[in-house]
Amino acid sequence: MQPLPLSAFVETLKPLLAASLDSASNPLISSVANNSSKVTPGTLFLAIRGAKADGHRFIPDAIQKGASALVIAADYNGPLPSGLPVLRVTDSYFAWSVVCETFFRRPADAFRVHTVTGTNGKTSTAYFMRHYLDTVKPGAKTALVSTVCCDLGSGPEPSEHTTPDAFTLQEMFAAMKTNGVTDAVMESSSHGLHQHRSGTLRFASAAFTNLTGDHLDYHGTMENYYQSKKILFRELLDDDAPAVVNTDDPAGARLVSELKQERPSLRVLSVSFAGRTDAFCSLRKLQLNPAYSDLEFTLDGHDASLRLPLPGAFNAANGLTALCMAYGNGLSFGALLEASESMPHVPGRLQAVPLACGATGFVDYAHTDDALERVLTSLRAVLTAGGRLIAVFGCGGDRDRTKRPRMGAAAARLADLAILTSDNPRSEDPMTIIREIESGIPAGTHYLVESDRKEAIELAVKKAHAGDILLVAGKGHETWQEMREGKHHFSDIEILNRFRT
Repeated sequence: MQPLPLSAFVETLKPLLAASLDSASNPLISSVANNSSKVTPGTLFLAIRGAKADGHRFIPDAIQKGASALVIAADYNGPLPSGLPVLRVTDSYFAWSVVCETFFRRPADAFRVHTVTGTNGKTSTAYFMRHYLDTVKPGAKTALVSTVCCDLGSGPEPSEHTTPDAFTLQEMFAAMKTNGVTDAVMESSSHGLHQHRSGTLRFASAAFTNLTGDHLDYHGTMENYYQSKKILFRELLDDDAPAVVNTDDPAGARLVSELKQERPSLRVLSVSFAGRTDAFCSLRKLQLNPAYSDLEFTLDGHDASLRLPLPGAFNAANGLTALCMAYGNGLSFGALLEASESMPHVPGRLQAVPLACGATGFVDYAHTDDALERVLTSLRAVLTAGGRLIAVFGCGGDRDRTKRPRMGAAAARLADLAILTSDNPRSEDPMTIIREIESGIPAGTHYLVESDRKEAIELAVKKAHAGDILLVAGKGHETWQEMREGKHHFSDIEILNRFRT
């Protein structure tokens, strides 16, 4: 990128400045960084108080490496060098996003960006929305930023995070602009929304899938978690943008009620999977099959039916949510129904693996109690007479611990046999995590424990017979497992495929 004068950053940061610039100099900025190890001469260095470290401690290192200007928290009162331009801001995370956006020259202004938020269903809904745009919108060239992969308009690449950090996100937007993208679809995590990683971007449309217990290690309370999700609809949507909200979910119903008062200019499109007649889109009937789902629904007064080539009630819900988003963006209803018949399967989302023993294996990313309950309920609905439902799952380490006993309770209630194992234990002892899962399982329930995930999957296959369904939950598309020693290659799908027909 060509250098920009510091004044360009001062201008875009104005709403966040706590004081005027305390220097008359206007150096050229050739790079931006919030990590002192990445500072080179000409860098604008922004110090952030993070969860693990305070970036202000590294100001001397940034200066020594040639930083040309600093952005610091408004209340920072530590030592500062004389003569170096310093900007004080009221929100460091937001300021960092604006700095990155400015440095890359606001690339997302060149196309429309659509987003999905919620505890569960973000990835599938984003995939489905992209499919509708690709298939139905004339002249569309789409991009995708998701938990599974990213496609910046030049082909899919592996993804590390639901919402990338601010610098990486703007770098991605710049690549999309270069590649001639017309529409991008991305997931918005609660962390990303709380930290304003998308900068001042205004989304063209958005969807809210649900809100259930997760990420309380970061947010602290469910109310904080809800408010982080609400930022998207309160602050980051264009006026008159379609906002698709699941009103069966209590948080979704609350969101709709609040948006009517706070942002009446938004087009709130409520969706109900419980047949509510007052919803903009209402699912009236759902017939599940191991390979597809038949839906009958009403959308904006239109009665319709379609066959989605995907199993599971949650796939039907996510598909209908994406259809509402696409319809709200002006795409033809008839063309959307036709496009639904070729809906792609999302990697690691209820991905089927037929097994040589006659059972059917499924790999799914379900890693919360709500998601696990939904997928087990969907699979039990298509279980043949005499078949058993076997579930292999664990919980991630160094993450929200409150969901562990709830996941144990869900598996005990809905699976005929649960096998508790490791997920990504990270720095925690795998057996400690498993004991916390066990605390939610009622006394007398039959279940098995095998902390080695590969051994647990192989044990489940040995236990499975013809007509059974075997679910391996928690990691989905992931091709690694994160242990105390670091990451190593691991794929649930690869292991199950060793036993396929």
